[in-house]
Amino acid sequence: MKPLSSRVWWRIALAIGIALPLAVPAGAQDYPSRPLRMIVPFPAGGGGDVTARVVARKLEEQLGQSVVVDNKPGGNSLIGAQELVKAQPDGYTLLWSIDQTYVLNQALYRKLPYDPRKDFAPVTLTIASPIVLVTRADSGIGSVADLVARARAEPGKVNAGVAAMLAHVAQGLFDQSAGVRSTRIPYKGSSELATGTMAGDVDLAFDGIAPFLQFARSGRARVLASTAPARLAAMPNVPTLTELGFRDMSFGVWFAVAAPAGTPQPVIDRLNSAFSAALDDAGVRERLATFGFEPVAQRGPAAMAQRMEADLQRFGPVARALGLQLD
Repeated sequence: MKPLSSRVWWRIALAIGIALPLAVPAGAQDYPSRPLRMIVPFPAGGGGDVTARVVARKLEEQLGQSVVVDNKPGGNSLIGAQELVKAQPDGYTLLWSIDQTYVLNQALYRKLPYDPRKDFAPVTLTIASPIVLVTRADSGIGSVADLVARARAEPGKVNAGVAAMLAHVAQGLFDQSAGVRSTRIPYKGSSELATGTMAGDVDLAFDGIAPFLQFARSGRARVLASTAPARLAAMPNVPTLTELGFRDMSFGVWFAVAAPAGTPQPVIDRLNSAFSAALDDAGVRERLATFGFEPVAQRGPAAMAQRMEADLQRFGPVARALGLQLD
């Protein structure tokens, strides 16, 4: 067999040099080269939608491509989650959703049509807001102590409105910690809950602060306490349940971004960096604060995966004990 000439070797080397970049996952080198689609499994105009759009506009500056927010509401976020599962794992389809999608749905459904561990590639945690206890200013409940006293004097007669699934859990944990029994009244959404609370349909509400901000600022609503780890900068006079002596009551609603499983790691890293820069923007933080949200401190794929597992271990058993079953 004749030895290969130097010219042939050079051609082979050139071919290998051309092929090696092609071995990098498609789109990873020049990502992104076209617009992105960000699925939001909530109706337009709600807190989940508005905050997604605030961040998406700044994300466009970081990525140099437009980010189209695609609302896919329904099914307690299942519809939007399944949209992500069907998407190509190329980084051009993302999911912006609440903790229920990533955590509580695993405890709420016997047959969940997706597996957050297997079907999602965590990108990053984004924003968070504590659960607050809110009542009408004229309800006669001026503090958490007043609430507990009434609930103990009239077991089961205090009606507590809830919308988000984590609020259901919060109400159950509060009753356990306070040693009281109130009646949980479910609402389809936060805006409906805020309206019902202000109309006197329920005695108080467990929910995120966003739908109640306008009522609190106008003096029509009273925020009794929050589940934040420390007092909120926007409401320094509102105590936390932890400082009031209630155990296991430090947590909140959070949003995170996921890509389809199998998305190349360089793309995940690029997205994480872009989201982090967008969330650190002063203008974005100011806009988010008007809706009662703050960027989370710990971000990135690892932090998101750890939060998912920790919350599932913490809240999954509580949700089951409370009988919060959706199928």
